[in-house]
Amino acid sequence: MKKVWFAIVVSTLFVIIYHASPYIGFPISLIFGMFLLSPFVVITLVWMILKYGEPSKYTFEERFYDDLDYQRNVAEKK
Repeated sequence: MKKVWFAIVVSTLFVIIYHASPYIGFPISLIFGMFLLSPFVVITLVWMILKYGEPSKYTFEERFYDDLDYQRNVAEKK
């Protein structure tokens, strides 16, 4: 799970730096290079989450959101 957190932190920092780069004063060529690199950052993040992430122990019918302890209101079948 540590590999997933590392990928999340790196990709988040990349996005923050990319969005702040015009205000920081990065050259246009570097901003364009970061733009071209961004799909690879996203693909790597998704690949790391799918490979090293832990699947949910709940089904979609049990919980709609896995990060919230909320039991779903499901109508009974007749």
